[in-house]
Amino acid sequence: MDSLDPTLVKLISSLCFGMAAALLGFAGYRSLQSDGSASNANVDPSMRRSEMRRRAMQDSPGITILLAWLRIPATFISRLGLPALRKYVRAPYARAGYPGGLDDDELLSLGVVLGIVMAVFSGFSAAVVFGPQFALLGIGFLPAGFLVMVSSLKSKAEARELRIVRSMPYVLDLIVLILRSGTSLNVALQRVVKDYADHPVGDELGQVLAEIDMGSPRVEALRRWADRVPSPDINALADSIVQSEELGWPLADTLERQADRMAAERVLQAQSKAGAAGVMVMIPSTLVLVAAVILLFGPMLVRFLQGGFQLK
Repeated sequence: MDSLDPTLVKLISSLCFGMAAALLGFAGYRSLQSDGSASNANVDPSMRRSEMRRRAMQDSPGITILLAWLRIPATFISRLGLPALRKYVRAPYARAGYPGGLDDDELLSLGVVLGIVMAVFSGFSAAVVFGPQFALLGIGFLPAGFLVMVSSLKSKAEARELRIVRSMPYVLDLIVLILRSGTSLNVALQRVVKDYADHPVGDELGQVLAEIDMGSPRVEALRRWADRVPSPDINALADSIVQSEELGWPLADTLERQADRMAAERVLQAQSKAGAAGVMVMIPSTLVLVAAVILLFGPMLVRFLQGGFQLK
């Protein structure tokens, strides 16, 4: 079997090293962005973590193996403390909905493992491209594990918040129907949690109900929900519910107005995106037109410049 071309190996390694550097830069930029959430958004996050861990282990048996392996470095990380690093990864992990139900030690262990993998990968690529003496450059990619992890968590959090906001008009319509039947808000929320058991909005409203059952006032539970999901729509909804209860307004009418407002905003957003899509389509169309003109008249222009056209 013929050996690989050294030039090809260096080309592939340089591409890998460049991709690793670009990923590190992007992850660092994403990680330094403010997540806009309070660090004490949950009263008892261990309840949510336990539930998410149970779901993850049911959905994928591989999670059980991963958790078992993460416990090995987690035992050493727990002795180090690292309060600043724990605070750094805890907020985006809470916003993402505690995927996998990892505790703080396991979460830090995952960042360490990712950093080691990226350091080995980048060090090998640097050694192939620049020489063995540059293999130690991979050490600089050790923090990339935490940067990539936090960046991924923030992306998951944004997608999760978008799912919650998009579902709110339907959720509010359901709550309004239940309230108009003569039941209380807690009963309506219980029905929503049951119907949206596999949806982020069900998880969040279930957390609200759990806090109320533990003795927390409904106003504070709704405020903490708005802190966990830093969206203007959720903040406006929580404020309207609190104001309606304080002033004695009919809650069903208030929620119905909020549902209509959210639905109207979704229509406006869809219209604006459709208008922007029409403008973006013009860019490739213009490029295709320019390419066609060059193909048609380019050879004639070249022959003219070379003196191919002569008047007789």
